[in-house]
Amino acid sequence: MDRIARRIACNRGSTAVEFALVAPMLLLTIVFVMVVGTGLYLNQELDNATAQASRSIMTGSAQASSMTQSTLTSNICSRLPSAMDCADLIVNLYIVPKSGGPGGYYTFVKDDVSGLKIPDLTPGAGTFNMGVQGDYQYLQVIYPIRVLPSFMTTMLGSTQYKGSPAYLAVSTAVFRNEKY
Repeated sequence: MDRIARRIACNRGSTAVEFALVAPMLLLTIVFVMVVGTGLYLNQELDNATAQASRSIMTGSAQASSMTQSTLTSNICSRLPSAMDCADLIVNLYIVPKSGGPGGYYTFVKDDVSGLKIPDLTPGAGTFNMGVQGDYQYLQVIYPIRVLPSFMTTMLGSTQYKGSPAYLAVSTAVFRNEKY
């Protein structure tokens, strides 16, 4: 009986067992926070670059320099962190039709009004219309984030990009060109 009581009282190794039970969840939580933080950071940087590019179009400096889709893409890319591959950046610039009915901006919204329509995810193949003074414009910049684990991209609403699941960081700007 004395032997059994000593075994029950002995707690050597219990710390290692407890750590082995808790450590995987702790590491998973740390990785999850880092991945989500990285995604939010990349999305915010994309928003800032889109806002700056839209200002150059809105004020007429892009039209004065005869900016093309590739120069607009490289202009946006120069404002992004080096972790983002510029070859994957998708840039679309639309002129929003002026209409009194259910046209206008609604042409860029899904039929069930659940969100924005996502165009073809081929870099360089998008729409690019610079517009003139007084035009309403819609700038859409998309960057597929493929560094997220597949279970996270599924949770966040993923799509396929170049054969792998990706979370789309989408940044938009809607503006009216000034009288320049």
